[in-house]
Amino acid sequence: MEPAQYFHQHHKELLKEATVIAEEVTSDFFKLSFCHWRRARYDILTLEALQAEEISSHALALVAKYDGCHKDRLLRSAMFDFYRVCLQDHNILKTLQQVDYLSLFPLLLYIVTHELVHIVRFSQFLALFEAPEEHKQEEERRVHRLTQKILAPLKVRDLPPVMQYYDERIEGGLQYANL
Repeated sequence: MEPAQYFHQHHKELLKEATVIAEEVTSDFFKLSFCHWRRARYDILTLEALQAEEISSHALALVAKYDGCHKDRLLRSAMFDFYRVCLQDHNILKTLQQVDYLSLFPLLLYIVTHELVHIVRFSQFLALFEAPEEHKQEEERRVHRLTQKILAPLKVRDLPPVMQYYDERIEGGLQYANL
């Protein structure tokens, strides 16, 4: 039987729940105000809403960066960075099928938190979105460590296996995926 390629409604409901928690714990960890998120605007999309260039054959998620501007504003000074977390449903679902000790909710919680950490670091100029290749792997390790610190206090069932899975992926050279 061919694995599902797109998230279904029950997957999306788990994603919403994971996103609420990820946003809250990331904001708390970095002591971010509502104003920060107004400057570091982002959206989270699943595969069905992604553009062709936002789809990856290997990543579970990636961050795309765009220049945003309100429709009625033309000045360059009115522009802002807009980030898009591009969830790769097909790769997430395939990973769940191949790695039987992973569960969807904790995996989504980790993925969304991890990508939000990237966005915080980019928006606070702690990391460059257009970083040279030689710096990307170290940034991925740094973001993984921060994600672990953020999620460690949570008592989420099946989260430790997700952390272990990512420990192994980071050691194996997890790809830094940005557009």
